[in-house]
Amino acid sequence: MANSYTALSQYYDLIVASGYYDYGAYDAYARTLLAQLGDHRDVLEVGVGSGLVCERLLELSGARLRITGIDDTASMIAQARARLGHRVELIRHDIAELTALPAFDAAYSVARVWYEVEDAADTALCSHLPEESDDVRALKNLAAAVRPGGSLLLAVQQGHRTFQRPLPGGLVYTQEIRMAGSTEGGMEGGTEGGTEGDRYVKDCFVRRAGEVLAHQRRRFRVYPQDRADQLLAECGFHFEAGTGDGLLRQYLRT
Repeated sequence: MANSYTALSQYYDLIVASGYYDYGAYDAYARTLLAQLGDHRDVLEVGVGSGLVCERLLELSGARLRITGIDDTASMIAQARARLGHRVELIRHDIAELTALPAFDAAYSVARVWYEVEDAADTALCSHLPEESDDVRALKNLAAAVRPGGSLLLAVQQGHRTFQRPLPGGLVYTQEIRMAGSTEGGMEGGTEGGTEGDRYVKDCFVRRAGEVLAHQRRRFRVYPQDRADQLLAECGFHFEAGTGDGLLRQYLRT
């Protein structure tokens, strides 16, 4: 997958805890996920990252869930392993290239490979895979791994915006958002501005006293919700409903 988190991985949890996603937000996502999972036991996290959501799910569910986490970034898998030990099966691989997966009752993604962004008018699907052909391949791989009748749960979050925030230890985190083909500006809900309205670029920096300690550039693809639902349906997932708290959007494996 093109969008590796390697450059920023050592600061990832620090950025999250600073308010980008505080741990309370992860707790809320985990509680809603657990409610939607119901009796499902075998669960796949697509883009496990450093294991924050997975950790909360394990704490809330006890020993009920059997979770497998996949991520393409070795340093993130290492952090997840340090956090989760051997309570979770962790796989380092690109979901767009991985075809040999066991069968799961459900899968979920919280702000990693796929997620929903919202503004006042609507939601849209945001993907870390900039090319639609990669999304199709990855979603078909995922559909092959989820049992018919199982769920795909995608987190809903606010659209990315340019901002700067202090971190502990004299660090400063900055993210800059621009539409592909433009040189400045932001993304309102993920669907506006620029010459290529379906793509945007996110530059993330960690600095201390003006010195850049880490820089990561990621490119994203944005699908209007009607096109996103059509794409997911073509790959084997039909939209079911959004959760009452607005945190997740649920699709069923056909």
